[in-house]
Amino acid sequence: MNPQLTTAIGILAALITVTLGYAFACWVWPFKACRKCDGTGKRRSPSGRAFRLCRRCDGTGRRLRAGRWIYNHLSRRRREAR
Repeated sequence: MNPQLTTAIGILAALITVTLGYAFACWVWPFKACRKCDGTGKRRSPSGRAFRLCRRCDGTGRRLRAGRWIYNHLSRRRREAR
């Protein structure tokens, strides 16, 4: 067998494995912790004395994963096309 072909098959197999793993993670765990507030849902005010709700996650501390957002968007477009 050709060494380049073996390398290409290995890279393709790794890419498929990573993609399927991320799709599985988006299916099982559709939310991730918000990076802005570190998953707490609160941010310090500019003065540093009071807390405010995080604007990015609306105080929930969770954000939808990018892969799940894309899946939801495509599903919505497909439903509306019918």
